[in-house]
Amino acid sequence: MKRNRIIYFLLCIAAIVLASFYGGPVSYSLLFGLLLITPVSLLYLLTVYIFFKLYQVVGNKHITAYEPVPYYFVLQNEYLLNFCNISIKTYSTFSYIGNIHNSEENTAEKHDDTSLSNVYELLPGENIRYDTNLICRYRGDYFVGIKEITIVDFFKLYRITYRVPEPLNAVVSPRIIKLESLRSIPEMTLSTFRENPHMSSDFDASVREYVAGDPIKAISWKASARTGSLKSRLTYGEQRQGIGLFLDTKRISDNEYTYIPVENKCLEIVLALANYFSVFSVPVTMYYSQSGPVSACCGNQSEMDSFLSSVNTLRFRDDEDSTVLLDSLIGSAAFANCMVVFLVITSADAELNRKLYSLSLTGVKTVIYYVGYNPRTEDIIELQDQKVFAVLPEDDISKIL
Repeated sequence: MKRNRIIYFLLCIAAIVLASFYGGPVSYSLLFGLLLITPVSLLYLLTVYIFFKLYQVVGNKHITAYEPVPYYFVLQNEYLLNFCNISIKTYSTFSYIGNIHNSEENTAEKHDDTSLSNVYELLPGENIRYDTNLICRYRGDYFVGIKEITIVDFFKLYRITYRVPEPLNAVVSPRIIKLESLRSIPEMTLSTFRENPHMSSDFDASVREYVAGDPIKAISWKASARTGSLKSRLTYGEQRQGIGLFLDTKRISDNEYTYIPVENKCLEIVLALANYFSVFSVPVTMYYSQSGPVSACCGNQSEMDSFLSSVNTLRFRDDEDSTVLLDSLIGSAAFANCMVVFLVITSADAELNRKLYSLSLTGVKTVIYYVGYNPRTEDIIELQDQKVFAVLPEDDISKIL
């Protein structure tokens, strides 16, 4: 386009010189013809801008990260003029469009490309439809599909680029990554799960307060008569099979290109852990803050859908202070009976280290996943029975967890 503009400018200079020194109908006709190219080109661009239409549809309202969903778009010429040199640009940071194949018989030519970098030409009243798949990379609420349309005039002198007036908005759920093994957990804990997958089947001699839903045969009548309140007998391993899961819900940035990949990775970790332990019927309790303490539980595979719904509705906020929640959890001994506590964090400071030291005094094993673009694990205090793992937004967590 730059070359065409230079040539056009030189031709205009030459026509002006010719008309000035020689005159005559030919030189003046050439000059006026060249000068008319600019308004004609701009009028053409305005016409295309008004009468060119784009339609795009996502075939599924419920989108899960990295799962392809049907998607198509239609380019439509609604005028009596031939439209040429039309190109489109897609949202490619959070999503991408799969292979394109032409499914309409009334198109000008066949296309079978893996990108949307083509230049399209539409005859009067013609439309082109492309059916393909849309794949979203991250959990979140963001725009997908076609982002911008670029129009160039016949002489390739002028160009107009404008955003699609009504872009597609996608609400994407996080995916559940199924782990074959858990590398980051202490070996003794993992072997315990595997050797005794039915840990709650036999009763211990110890008792605890009765909880609604406990089986009648689990009630210790002697202990209940002695204390004056209902007591249930503990099952073998009940005190050591629970898993604590803490999620830091503080937003790290105001820029969606920064915080969406990090938040997505945090939720992938949470879901992968809950799904892994649900296979062994090991109860997992997740704690997080939503302008106040909130918890979600998953005890087996049948409860994963409910747990996923809770995870999918939680929101990261820049005004959340997760250290307050962590402090209250440690103070209330919420993690005291857990076999392992997993912490999914996005920042580390002196206040967090103080909380980790207090948690270590309870004797519980702790695994920390530090998620970020440059997570410095050396900023986290080194303690006994504690492991720290740095996780980048694009890491494969099945190789880390």
